Amino acid sequence: MRILVVGAGIVGAALADRLASRARDEVTVVEADAPGAGTSGTSYAWINANDPADPAYHRLRTAAMSTWRDLAAEFGDPAWYRPAGNTTWAVTDDAKAGLAERVGRLVKLGYAAELIDTGRLGGLEPCVRAPRNALIAHYPDEGYVHGGAVARALARRAGEAGAEIVTGHRAVGLTTGGDRVTGVRLDDGRDLDADLTICAAGRHAPALLATAGAVLPLVDPAEPGSAAPCLVATTTAARGVVNGLVHAPGLSVRPAPDGGLVLEADDLDAGVDESASPALMRTVGAELLARAHALVPRLRADVAEIRRCVRPLPVDGYPLGGFQRPGLYTAVTHSGITLGPHLALLIEREVHGDPPPELAPYRPDRA
Repeated sequence: MRILVVGAGIVGAALADRLASRARDEVTVVEADAPGAGTSGTSYAWINANDPADPAYHRLRTAAMSTWRDLAAEFGDPAWYRPAGNTTWAVTDDAKAGLAERVGRLVKLGYAAELIDTGRLGGLEPCVRAPRNALIAHYPDEGYVHGGAVARALARRAGEAGAEIVTGHRAVGLTTGGDRVTGVRLDDGRDLDADLTICAAGRHAPALLATAGAVLPLVDPAEPGSAAPCLVATTTAARGVVNGLVHAPGLSVRPAPDGGLVLEADDLDAGVDESASPALMRTVGAELLARAHALVPRLRADVAEIRRCVRPLPVDGYPLGGFQRPGLYTAVTHSGITLGPHLALLIEREVHGDPPPELAPYRPDRA
């Protein structure tokens, strides 16, 4: 079967890698930039199943964490996969109650979660300072990846297995014959034909799918107040000051691939849409750095870069995966970093006639 994957972020690259490794399909990947250059390479990239609210979705994410471990083992403990644990804390009474409840529910689900004291925090993150009255939780099995490096590694391995990787050209439309999608048209006018086209274009998926009359329920990043865009800053070198993920009130931080830190804060994302000025982005970067200095007193670093990350956010928060037309499959999700490689395993089964029950709740046309 000729399979065309549109998009080489983490979802598309993982799909290409999985499909090409089976050596029974002719796989082509189309990416407008370079693998992992978009959202996957910009995001905070936290691997977790930290929300116990929906047990079925929690199980899917827990399975995805296991798939990450298997994938990393195939690559021989690569530098882009860091299962370094996650530490977080709460200070207000309401936040403490919420955190304690979350940890309790996760433990009942069999998830590795525990409340720890400041002494244990000092052993895990000796340079990080939490208030003395904080309620602290630790999740030892969580981790992060360097998303751009992962996508490049997966695309490279797919190419070595025989996939054709077409970069620098955007798919501007789906081509059709009757009701069937037959491939894509590129921005240089070329048509690429396929028996199955998989749309893994993330935030760009709705525009592409619309060319064949398909609709995808994603949050519009251009709407005022949209939750899809966020800002992520990286710092200059700060080796050894943070070991794993730290989610403090007002700041999330983890190591960056070049020895700096990755910084993000939800409350600073308001107004960060596609029209946000460079001045606003610099202001947010300065505030993120100030918070990082307060969290890590020995930090001696500056902001190296601040980028806008536009996340593909399904309206109800859950993955979107399934056939939308004959010859057209869509695979778009928030938490693509956590779910990408595992979704690739499930989708590979489905497109070859073995639909896994785990994907049944997440069809794109669900009401």
